[in-house]
Amino acid sequence: MKVILAKTSGFCMGVKRALELVLQAINQNQGEIYTHGPLIHNPQVLELLRERGIRVLERGQTPRGLVVIRAHGIPPQERRELEAAGVRIIDATCPRVAKVQAIIRRWARQEHATLIVGDADHPEVRGLLGHTEGRGYVVSTPADVAGLPELERVIVVAQTTQSEAQFNALVSLIRSRFPEAKVFNTICDATASRQGEIQHLARRVEAIVVVGGRNSGNTQRLVEISRATGVPTYHVETEQELDLAEMSRYQVVGVTAGASTPHWLISNVVSTLKHAWAFRPGSLANYLYRVWRFFLKSNLYVALGAGCLSYTSSLLQQVEPQWKYFFVAFFYIYAMHLLNHFTDAASKLNDPVQTMFYGRHRTFLLVSGALSALAALALGLVLGPVPFAFILAMSALGLLYNLKLMPERLAALTRITALKEIPGSKTVFTSLAWGVLAALIPVVCSERPLTWATVVAFLFVFGLVFIRSGLFEILAIEGDRVVGKETLAIALGRRHTLNLLSLGSVFFAAALLLAAALGLVPSLGYVLSLCGLYALVYLTLYRREVMESGLILESLVEGNMVLAGLLAFFWDIYPG
Repeated sequence: MKVILAKTSGFCMGVKRALELVLQAINQNQGEIYTHGPLIHNPQVLELLRERGIRVLERGQTPRGLVVIRAHGIPPQERRELEAAGVRIIDATCPRVAKVQAIIRRWARQEHATLIVGDADHPEVRGLLGHTEGRGYVVSTPADVAGLPELERVIVVAQTTQSEAQFNALVSLIRSRFPEAKVFNTICDATASRQGEIQHLARRVEAIVVVGGRNSGNTQRLVEISRATGVPTYHVETEQELDLAEMSRYQVVGVTAGASTPHWLISNVVSTLKHAWAFRPGSLANYLYRVWRFFLKSNLYVALGAGCLSYTSSLLQQVEPQWKYFFVAFFYIYAMHLLNHFTDAASKLNDPVQTMFYGRHRTFLLVSGALSALAALALGLVLGPVPFAFILAMSALGLLYNLKLMPERLAALTRITALKEIPGSKTVFTSLAWGVLAALIPVVCSERPLTWATVVAFLFVFGLVFIRSGLFEILAIEGDRVVGKETLAIALGRRHTLNLLSLGSVFFAAALLLAAALGLVPSLGYVLSLCGLYALVYLTLYRREVMESGLILESLVEGNMVLAGLLAFFWDIYPG
């Protein structure tokens, strides 16, 4: 299935700014935080904010701490009440809404009545009414215009998310009653663009999926406009609401989203739709797809990659490869990846296909994960006390990673209370763990001395895994931000992280070539430099949006480790 994503879908500037201000307040540990009404009209985001301690200020409640005014704005009287209560205020009112408020205030001072084209129950409209000095009226139908009293001086504004067609139709009626009315089209540019893009999208697709909260006014208008085009339209809040058997009937599907819909939910829907063809039963492609998806999503593929890196590292250090080295890496990585997914709050946001897979195969994955952890420990005991100690130490570090260990004074100074709060720490610790498993255990068990080849082998594994993990963190950046994870991609930003990973790929390849040229490692180093170039290729494909997410990109990324094992295998067979 071809999926066309509308360019203007997702968070508008005002919503994105409000969410960023709230996340910044959380990260700065500013005590109790309230939002004046639900921050945005999206239940999934609101639930995640509740899990992080953000409370919605109830009517009549006396707040303590910090109150965030949401993008819709509030009436001046309610702001004065907050100030009188002595709370700290962060004003996250959308600048476009603030501009409408300023227009109303200016003309209200000159005793003009304000006609607001919008929905009377919408929080933005209620806020705008507060600036009219008691001379405000909301109109949403021709009957509302007909029911207006006789007014001498009138201005007309629009709710920023109002339909352009609806606004123009009502303005025409208003001018017939009030010819001198001053009209200000205050519909947000982003809203107008989204609505216009629906018309263009409808001519290119067989069906349209609109993603967004059911209580979101601008999302509902997108649904109405889409249905008016005659194209089959589906409104979903999450990818789990998609009828994939039905969607698989279409060859081309368009996706758009309301202004309060986060990017990760849109990405989840797009990713799920791209796999809808797999729900057409009976075909060979369907069967092969399901087999490959099981192998990839169950983490068997990444575990195979860990075993391949162990084999490759052994040959780099001229250590005789053994099946025990291979399987200790295989079992440990398989168990740890399963544990990470089941305990990671962001996983359900960042990879919907994997989340659905884990739901269907939960029992198998939990049992096989537990058995793999025991197998890794048992193999560690067989290999000797040092490998066993390595495995125990890495497992303990994984448990300590989430605990608050920092002394209070240091935590107050750095705002870091646990290892997981250090930006980029997960990528670094993951890469270190893989390096120990794949590079150190073989040489320690062989009782050979540590050499420069060991350093190169360790850095080879570390670099390969660092680049892999860094890209996956870029793909997960929005979901990770909302749940409060401190990743490398969040710390540096998407562009800078991609630049770092690309430079790392080049350095990675050059270091292997140099190590082989200096005789620090056998000629295998020349061959393995291809893995650095391979990483640069998939990073470039992602950067140029040839592959943005999904099974193919994931297969390419994880495949680099298997590629290393295959290159090492053929080098070992044909060393000449």
